This record gives sequence, structure tokens and C-alpha cells, in this order.
Amino acid sequence: RCPDICPAELVKMCEVLWRLDDRDHGFSGGKPQIAPVFVSLDPKRDSLKQLAYFGRDFDPRVHFLVGTPDQVKTAAKAFRVYSSVAETDKESDDDYLIDHSIVLYLLGPDGQFLDFYTQSTSSRDVLEGILKHFHELKQK
Repeated sequence: RCPDICPAELVKMCEVLWRLDDRDHGFSGGKPQIAPVFVSLDPKRDSLKQLAYFGRDFDPRVHFLVGTPDQVKTAAKAFRVYSSVAETDKESDDDYLIDHSIVLYLLGPDGQFLDFYTQSTSSRDVLEGILKHFHELKQK
């Protein structure tokens, strides 16, 4: 239900995937395998079925998740994601916007935090960051 920011960030992530597919980026042994995950901050209105429908407009490699309100709150806290209900319609408790931070996180194969990319980071810069971290991981 996010009208513009979430779709724009998902388009950016899809551009990263497509750029990654576009060439070999100088790595022997294959390209980085990434699994983008979109986590809804609105468990009251979002379901996995609704997210699957929403996700049809994006690359099929993007996974969509939602949890219980407590799970979403715990995940948001763990990643330092800000969110709050911004606007409500007094006639409908189901008509509201959620204000939230806008960040893409890069986690390593072990699930550990590697980097983050804000809304102002271009898809090209996100890709460069992913490739840099992938190269560093291959060196270990």
C-alpha cells in the first residue's frame, strides 16, 4: 500500500539484479547470488497473498515477507528501521499511510550485516557496493 517509495526502491533493487545479470563483472566461478527480501511494516493490512500479488510487478527473485505485529516490530528494531502511522482517515481505520525509513540492507551469506544503501543511492552504486563486498568475501 506504499504509494511511491517502496515501489521505487523495489524497482531499484530489480535494476541491481538486471545489472548483475548483464555481465560477469570479472569474477571467476560465477556471479554473486543475492536474494532480495522485502519486509512489510504493515502486518495489519498486508498478507503474504497480497504481497505476492504486489510482487508480480517486480523481479521474481524478490521475496516478500510479513509477520505478526510483534515480529515486525522486533525486526524493525534489529535493523534500526523507523516507522509510524503518519496519516489516518477518521472514517476508516484501514486507510492510513506509514512513515518509515528507506534503506536497503546487504547481509552476507552468514546473515551478518555488511552494508546499507539509502534512497539517494543509485542502482549502479548499490551494485558496486555488492560487488565490492562479494570480492572481499571471496578473498577470505
